[in-house]
Amino acid sequence: MPRTNRSVSERVIRRVAETTDRDVLDLPVLYDAVDPDALNAVVESMSDGEVAFQYAGHEVTVDGDGRIELEDGSIENPVVGPP
Repeated sequence: MPRTNRSVSERVIRRVAETTDRDVLDLPVLYDAVDPDALNAVVESMSDGEVAFQYAGHEVTVDGDGRIELEDGSIENPVVGPP
């Protein structure tokens, strides 16, 4: 997985905020959906596969390359972004 200055959990929060046009402080606490430390550790250590969970009304999928995909029932196509 490419290394960035931001953790996977921080990038998930920012991606959801950008996609929903909300401030990160207006989003639910990520810990209510998934343990951020565990998410960071799992994604950073996996070379293949993906992790998926529900957060702020979205299905969030993070793959081994750190790519984050959001899917919402009101969106026909998933929103995919770079790591």
